[in-house]
Amino acid sequence: MIDRAGDGDGDAVGAARNRPEDGERADTSSTDSPAHDDAPVDAPRPDGVPTTAEQRAAAHRRYRDTVDHTYDVARVEAGEDARAGAREASPRGATAREETPEPDADQDRKGQAAEGPDGEGAEARDTWAEALPGLRAAWEKHEQKYPQRTRPTPSSQADGGWLADGGRRLSPEHNAEAAKACEDIRAEGKEVILPAMERVEAADPDRRLAGLEHMLKGEDRLKEKIADYLRAPGVTVREAVDTVPDAVRFTLTYNSQRYAEGVLSDVDRLKSEGFELIKLKNLWAEEQYKGINSQWRRPETGLRFEMQFHTPESLEAKELTHSAYERIRGPASPAERSELEDFQRRANDRLDTPPGTAEIRDFPEKR
Repeated sequence: MIDRAGDGDGDAVGAARNRPEDGERADTSSTDSPAHDDAPVDAPRPDGVPTTAEQRAAAHRRYRDTVDHTYDVARVEAGEDARAGAREASPRGATAREETPEPDADQDRKGQAAEGPDGEGAEARDTWAEALPGLRAAWEKHEQKYPQRTRPTPSSQADGGWLADGGRRLSPEHNAEAAKACEDIRAEGKEVILPAMERVEAADPDRRLAGLEHMLKGEDRLKEKIADYLRAPGVTVREAVDTVPDAVRFTLTYNSQRYAEGVLSDVDRLKSEGFELIKLKNLWAEEQYKGINSQWRRPETGLRFEMQFHTPESLEAKELTHSAYERIRGPASPAERSELEDFQRRANDRLDTPPGTAEIRDFPEKR
């Protein structure tokens, strides 16, 4: 099972900036021969070549008629593919612009979209958008086959204690401490960490904060985490709270083409805001989940928070498969668990890995 809040290196992340991108080279080969284009305009001409302006104009008209006829025949016999091929084979020289047929307008717009900033990652978005309806239908089918059991609602007890599913309990004293800790986390998350995240977002228009409605873990869910940690002997509520990695959590999304540089830049920006990097895990090579997850600490209070780095498509895949992830962590049967893992694998298989992502190493780096 993939831990979606995995491990991760600060300096190792920064070191990736100095590496050349895979495939970064100067391509000196060419299929075009420059011999005729590079010939001097005053080179000696063979006998019989027209020299007067009238002769050159007449020869030029005959040449254009021949070229136009050639393209007309090609279009009729072989359609648009032949038209594209004829464009590649068109004579080069001073009149090449006039002699080349006008490109197809729709095809030209598609090419511009694919090359320009607005078109970067368009193919990846289209692939994901096409797969999404089928994946949603598959999840609905799974829910019908394996109905989710109803979990008891956590509740406060008459003595001031707290009780939740799975035998999780907080004594009255622990519950009071946990409630105060939740209140402090909410205040620090909203008043200190969120403004810093908004400054990071504002520093560059190529990223955006997503899912701020989930920025704070719910109080009952946080108390469940605290209760789990308190099962270990001698652990205090404060220590349990400091261990929870995602009491406050954020997500930054980037266009696929700008993803790797965006992550590296924002790791530096988070450090500049005074936060300490604890862990960073690059999960793009995994089957069950794709993205980069990191954990940070605010040194002044020790509060930990999570930052996830996604493309819009990988974020949508994460949200689509979140229920499957939760079920895998719960009491799912072996048969259901196998189907859940297959569903997560199918969803994440539809995602394209952003270029340069492999250069972002975990922190601390595995040795």
